[in-house]
Amino acid sequence: MNISKVTGTMETIAAVRYRRYYNQWVQGIEYFDALAQLAYLMVTAKQSIGHPLMKAGSSKTNAVIAIGSNRGLCGGYNSDVFRQIDTHVKMANRFGREVKIYAKGRKVINYLEHRKIATAGIYSDFDEVPSAEQANQIADFFIQEYLADRIGRAGIVYNRFYSQTAQHVQTLTLLPITDLIDDLTTRATVIWPWELAFEDFLFSDSPENLFEILATMIIRSAVAGCFLEAATSEYLSRVISMRNASDNADEMIEDLTKDYNRARQGQITMELLDIITGVGATQR
Repeated sequence: MNISKVTGTMETIAAVRYRRYYNQWVQGIEYFDALAQLAYLMVTAKQSIGHPLMKAGSSKTNAVIAIGSNRGLCGGYNSDVFRQIDTHVKMANRFGREVKIYAKGRKVINYLEHRKIATAGIYSDFDEVPSAEQANQIADFFIQEYLADRIGRAGIVYNRFYSQTAQHVQTLTLLPITDLIDDLTTRATVIWPWELAFEDFLFSDSPENLFEILATMIIRSAVAGCFLEAATSEYLSRVISMRNASDNADEMIEDLTKDYNRARQGQITMELLDIITGVGATQR
């Protein structure tokens, strides 16, 4: 009974936090769609835009942000992240590359320590979702590292939230930004303006400078979005886990109650037989 109450309470708390993050995710869809539309117009221009963020880096060092949870009781949420980390490490060793892992969440940090994998950085200045300023700082750091050719690629390992029934761990490539733009435009829900073209607009600055501003916005938004989706997926996973635990506890209580009633009925039957046997012996 107590176990069922505890898991039920934990499910309620997780559901409240999930709903809060889910609402933030829904509110951000239109913003991501607007970025996707701008990115589409940029990359489909007749005159191609040459920008360092679009070109593949020459560095053999890859940077990976791994987002896990601080707490457990959320099913296979963290184990899927661990498998992605192992894949990055194995592939880096196979192709003679170095991978720098930036960790978020105690579960990921503990796993890396257990595997004796060094971390290049730990994000501990926020609990689950960074503020806009913190997300911008994270994004700007990797942009600077990429432009300085200290890293050749950058990505985020996280539990991506597609819907209330679908969440999957994946690695989202941040840099080079061509992969990120492809992902952004592919999952957008906007109606593509096929009739419009880059040349239909008048710009007060060069397309290259405008693209740099847009690229920074896209990368910053992607970083913030990944942390938000990871938190949304985490609490939804915890809701499901606690609900299953409550159901299992209820089933266990029901089975134990049946066993108790069966044993109690058997004891009563034995006592009645003893009484009947005693009465029969007295009458003789």
